[in-house]
Amino acid sequence: MLKISLVVLMALFGLSQALAAQDLCNDAHMKQMDEMIAKMTDAAKQKEATAALDQSKAAMKAGDTAGCMKHMDAAHKAMGL
Repeated sequence: MLKISLVVLMALFGLSQALAAQDLCNDAHMKQMDEMIAKMTDAAKQKEATAALDQSKAAMKAGDTAGCMKHMDAAHKAMGL
């Protein structure tokens, strides 16, 4: 019984992460990120965040949610989030 509960819990956790990823990989969030990056004062970090966001957008357009989130995480880190 405990094993079944753990499997169900892990499945729900995986599903919630997938849904969260889809929430960030959309045009509205990309626009928000562009605006936030434009306000950055550290030019090196701004360049790093822009490059990561561009890669995230490309992955989103290709339907690669995992790739989108990977690069989105990199952009967030470059932004100090």
